[in-house]
Amino acid sequence: MDIQAEINWIHQEIDKVKDPTFIEKLKQLLLATTSPAATSDADYNIDIEKALEAIENGNFYSEEDATAISKKWGRK
Repeated sequence: MDIQAEINWIHQEIDKVKDPTFIEKLKQLLLATTSPAATSDADYNIDIEKALEAIENGNFYSEEDATAISKKWGRK
């Protein structure tokens, strides 16, 4: 399939979508792939510092908890 055919198919499928959550996720994906690098090195380092602080404060899931949570994804 050529790129224009792919784009046309995507347009048709998007027109069928009624789930606002899916639309928001698609919007975020498009923004992330079309925007210039949204995160600078400084922002990245700040995010790392915040994550390390959260871990030090005990704000994290164990591997067992994360596995249990992930098993629930998609089951609504």
